[in-house]
Amino acid sequence: MPRFIPAHAETREFPDAAVIAYCYQSAKGPAFVAYKGRQSKPARFYVFHDAGRRDENLADFVRQETESEDRKRERRETGHGLAVGDIVYSVWGYEQTNVDFYEVVRVPSTRSAVVRQIEKDTTGGAGRMSGEVTAKPGVFIETAKESTRRAAGLHCLNGGALSHGTLHKWDGRPKSVSWYA
Repeated sequence: MPRFIPAHAETREFPDAAVIAYCYQSAKGPAFVAYKGRQSKPARFYVFHDAGRRDENLADFVRQETESEDRKRERRETGHGLAVGDIVYSVWGYEQTNVDFYEVVRVPSTRSAVVRQIEKDTTGGAGRMSGEVTAKPGVFIETAKESTRRAAGLHCLNGGALSHGTLHKWDGRPKSVSWYA
């Protein structure tokens, strides 16, 4: 679907915000239509009583989008800060709580780490249907394969297909789990 670009519109580009706006005079007053990135659907499409309010609203939108892009850029550039031997974990489940532990086995770059799932100790009584788990560093699950994960922030990795959710650095404290039967 092609973008709507009004006839006789003034094009205003804001690369830091990844926004392009078309300001024009509509039948109802000064207006603008703004697009984010390569989207074909407008992010904003407003009509105002005067050009000053239109420009003020557009400036506010561009400021918000610039801040959003800056946060995205900062998050992309932040390394994970993990080292070989660090333990990361993921918590997942719907009607029960599961915890999986992984050990960092290689750090190819500040933006990625190679992890492999490790075994865990579970404490908790039979019949309680809950307990706590702790990681067993260096004791890898035999069938577990190494997997490269991207940084998702400081001390965090994206979980990917082999794990559920984000992998966070383990602080050494037991994690709560629950189960049925």
